[in-house]
Amino acid sequence: MTQTPKPFVLVTSTPVMGHYAPMRAIANGLIQRGYEVTILTGPRYRESADEMGATFVALGGRLNDFDTDVIKLLPRLIELKPGPELFAYSITEGVVKAIPDQHAGIQQILQSLRDKDPSRPIVVVNEIVFLGGLATTFGARGLRPDATIAIGINPLILTSEDLAPFGPGLHPPTAPKERETYAAMRKQWNEVVMAGPKSELERVLATLGEAKPDLPHNVLDAAILKADRFLQMCVPSLEYPRSDAPDSVRFTGGLPRGHRYRGKEAQLPDWWQTVITNPEKKRIVAVTQGTVQLDYSQLVVPTLTALADEEDVIVVAVLGKHGASLPSDFVLPKNGFVGDYIPFDDILEHVDVFVTNGGYGGFQHAMAYGVPVVVGGTTEDKPEVAARAEWAGVGLNLKTDKPSPEQVRTAVREVLDHPTYKARAVEIEKEMQTYDPIQIIADSVDELAQAAQ
Repeated sequence: MTQTPKPFVLVTSTPVMGHYAPMRAIANGLIQRGYEVTILTGPRYRESADEMGATFVALGGRLNDFDTDVIKLLPRLIELKPGPELFAYSITEGVVKAIPDQHAGIQQILQSLRDKDPSRPIVVVNEIVFLGGLATTFGARGLRPDATIAIGINPLILTSEDLAPFGPGLHPPTAPKERETYAAMRKQWNEVVMAGPKSELERVLATLGEAKPDLPHNVLDAAILKADRFLQMCVPSLEYPRSDAPDSVRFTGGLPRGHRYRGKEAQLPDWWQTVITNPEKKRIVAVTQGTVQLDYSQLVVPTLTALADEEDVIVVAVLGKHGASLPSDFVLPKNGFVGDYIPFDDILEHVDVFVTNGGYGGFQHAMAYGVPVVVGGTTEDKPEVAARAEWAGVGLNLKTDKPSPEQVRTAVREVLDHPTYKARAVEIEKEMQTYDPIQIIADSVDELAQAAQ
């Protein structure tokens, strides 16, 4: 009996490591389950896609590499202060204006797959801010896949009457007055802050064939609501409850240990064995500035400085980029160790506290190892990551991306000296272990492909 071939899968990703890494893990997991996968993202990731047996198509256009120099592409990221204007600028310039080239790449791939086998369904597994993956559902001209699954690799963005608008990093309301305040904030956010991104999206879609698209006020909501299914890459305990979320929104749990891309060039530093053997059984604190805006004076240097005199602590600074180094005039404390690029899977199993700039991938990674966090981030979605860490009881929110050494020391000592943070992080780790996110995604691919036939 001839077995029916699995659907074609097209995986998309914004061309930046923090977005590509989880999407690559998904693509790799689907390939291991027998799916034929095509990846559309920036050209710098061709080799890693080839390694796992995916078909690779390079994203064209100006916005096809945010890793090399994001400031060159989006110069106002360093001109604007953290807040609504910066948030709207990031969405307009970095997300919405990328749609035409993303859409063109997707059309090329869909045509190729249709030519290859017109009878096989095509399912797009679309990273949430890769809005070009949903352009035809917004009304753009072109071929449509049989189904689209959107993947949430950020805190859940979806607007809700139960919450403040996404961006400022506010916890769910605890009193009626607070709900009223949040309702007014949502109106202001959607009608003023997000007016620019929505206007630009309407302009872009008009060039692609839709003069009057049916869009929500918040364009990021469209990425969730227009997909056939939205899969949030975390456990429910790390996300705010929403009574008005549609049934299409579901949780997959976060990626488990060992599922993220290491990179061929990952080489552990010379001091590695000294730290992980840790003969004096000191507490280990790791700190990272992420992988994009690498100003180590913001978080890495303050953390090394803050803990320099803590005799029971070792500090490991992960710089996030091959060949990176700290400023030449910085004197490394005797309890400090620096690595340019260390895969989180290697370091986190040894860590007691993770000081992070609030990247969602790093936060989820820490939870997979039951490691509590101290978060210092104020741009993009980082205030929302920090707020969720605090709300879930797995860490502290510094509420600044430029903390003083004293702020860092106080927060780290709080987490080290009070076991409730560690205990809660371990609870989250155990909850994550009850999920199989790749299988949940695979099941969704099959279910939606079958429903489309």
